[in-house]
Amino acid sequence: MASTSDKFTNYYNLLGIDPTADRQTVKQAYLEKIKEWHPDKNPDRAQEAEEKAKALNQAYHILRDPEQRKNYDRMLRYTSGKDFNKYINDEAIRDKIDKAYPVLKSALNNVRVLYALFKDTINGKYKLPPASVAMIGGGLLYFILPADLIPDFIPFIGYLDDMAVLTTIMNSLNKEIREYRIGKENKSH
Repeated sequence: MASTSDKFTNYYNLLGIDPTADRQTVKQAYLEKIKEWHPDKNPDRAQEAEEKAKALNQAYHILRDPEQRKNYDRMLRYTSGKDFNKYINDEAIRDKIDKAYPVLKSALNNVRVLYALFKDTINGKYKLPPASVAMIGGGLLYFILPADLIPDFIPFIGYLDDMAVLTTIMNSLNKEIREYRIGKENKSH
């Protein structure tokens, strides 16, 4: 099973349901799969069962809530199951920030924090709601990919749409980002 850091998990495929399934169908599929993959029923492959059960719980948590499901569906359409590491990685973030105009570099340094928060959450080192992770992932993909609303090759203004998207995300997650920074500072002291 691919880890969440490798690919954006398709929860519909994980539960074996159609994306148009109603809440009851989601619940039934979840209950069937969680019984099948419960770690107690799979002692010979406990690690795999535990990971699968976690993914199933996360899938059910998101797909049963209409607002989170809407955000998840939007992110799923955007990523189409692409390999996150291909687009969102240390080198891609560093290169994009290094190529920015000096005026934007100070604002872009906040992107480093947003990326670190995303990476730590994906790797299980920090906890964020799945909808927030999806929002950050979508924003970082928009930031990294050169083909967006205003192409990045257009001097200066090519970064404005990227900054608008990321600023909106940072403002929406201001509390979470502040708590993450404080936690990081406390660990370094």
